[in-house]
Amino acid sequence: MKNIVIYGPTAVGKSDIAVLLAKKIDAEIISCDSMQIYTDLNVGSAKITPEEMQGIKHHMLNIKSSNSSYSVFEYVNDCKKCIQDIKSRNKNVIIVGGTGLYIKALTEDYNYGNAKLDNAYRQKLESYSIGQLIDMLKEQNVTIKQDDINNKPRLIRQLEILEYGNQKTKKTNKDYLIFGLYSDRQALYDRINKRVDKMMMVGLLKETTFIFEKYGENNQCFKAIGYKELLPYIKGQDTLEHCVELIKQHSRNYAKRQITFFNQFPDNPSKIFLRRQ
Repeated sequence: MKNIVIYGPTAVGKSDIAVLLAKKIDAEIISCDSMQIYTDLNVGSAKITPEEMQGIKHHMLNIKSSNSSYSVFEYVNDCKKCIQDIKSRNKNVIIVGGTGLYIKALTEDYNYGNAKLDNAYRQKLESYSIGQLIDMLKEQNVTIKQDDINNKPRLIRQLEILEYGNQKTKKTNKDYLIFGLYSDRQALYDRINKRVDKMMMVGLLKETTFIFEKYGENNQCFKAIGYKELLPYIKGQDTLEHCVELIKQHSRNYAKRQITFFNQFPDNPSKIFLRRQ
């Protein structure tokens, strides 16, 4: 059986469907989420709980501390090792998550070592500020290493790799069957708002405060939605109510970007869209 990929916007219900499917086809699940790899980020990353796993083995969760860097290249390598391990035990594979760049890099066999140079594109990037370059990388769900934050050439190179690193492969690898989950827009937004409220009830503020006190405000989690919005409240610069509303707003905006990103996947017979009402 092909490796199944379940992708969709935040809060659409990917994990629930993945667990139900895993039970039906005797599969194990690999997380494809750039924040859930970190041990300290549980509530804010909407990490699946042991109870929600319902006995299904999950991989690529809690593999790094939040003060560690982790690249797309590392994810692809680690994910392929997980796939080999699962297959060696005659189990099927379900990859589930909303980090589109990870999915594209995995399923399209990105070749990061041979990204070509394009002088016009590089000149365009060089005209941007460091802040603009960082925002462009964030839009692609790239985790930026602390050492690269003020390294403009390195930021430019990462964007070049994203633009040209997959030139060798034009279509999705046939080893993967991709399902895109969608929902009515307003229904999705309602789910997002309710999930943020639940996160606050089960300890998002406590978790964020712990990370701030342990690692400081330069920790990479404060670039992620759900954590960065609470930082002003922790520092006494904003109200909690306003910060929570910002989490909801930014989460809704992120869901839009996830849908747009998925629509950029190459045409492929194995790409199937499902609508979740």
